Amino acid sequence: MDEDPALLGNHERPLARRELIARELLVRTGAWTPLTDDLPRAFDGWLGLLVLDGLLVRQTEVNGLRCSELLGPGDLLRPWDETGTEATLESSAHWRALQPTRIALLDAGFARRAARWPALTAELLQRTVARSRSLSVLLALTQARRADVRLRTLFWHLADRWGRVTPNGIVLPLSLTHDLIAQLTGLRRPSVSLTLGELERAGEIVRVGRARWVLTTPRGSSPA
Repeated sequence: MDEDPALLGNHERPLARRELIARELLVRTGAWTPLTDDLPRAFDGWLGLLVLDGLLVRQTEVNGLRCSELLGPGDLLRPWDETGTEATLESSAHWRALQPTRIALLDAGFARRAARWPALTAELLQRTVARSRSLSVLLALTQARRADVRLRTLFWHLADRWGRVTPNGIVLPLSLTHDLIAQLTGLRRPSVSLTLGELERAGEIVRVGRARWVLTTPRGSSPA
């Protein structure tokens, strides 16, 4: 509870913080295979894996086609629920940690104790729905024909989640490679590099160091 206070209201936390204790998993930077290491083979009754801090990329591949999503603190993962062999299209998921990431294991024991607080389950469900909506935004932006529209939409979408308001603009503290941006937008890498260069020269999206971007386009303006 101390790691993610938003899971419950203030009046419910004193008791919950004594009961709702979960094991923790540390994911090092680089490729990650969720269903190995310290995790069991069966997940009956588990609520999921809750990201406490850090940043993950989940890449989905379907018949050679790839797309990605970013996941961070507060996101709930259930990697054991991937599509089974009964699906017509073959797909696979690959995970990578962009930085050291801590994950709480909301196992069956945690789920039984958490049953005393329906609001917690409702909050986890709400976060799952929010993740689905975020994926819908990523899907929608790939419909734009112009690369600059896709990139503006992506960066402002990420800013809604991870951005920080400063006098110089919205600071986005994410380490995003051009390859990853290409996967998030459905663009080719050369198009990403070329268009980002144009946006940076215009002062709209400026990269500052390896893991920080500054967005200066007013939210109310047209992305086109």
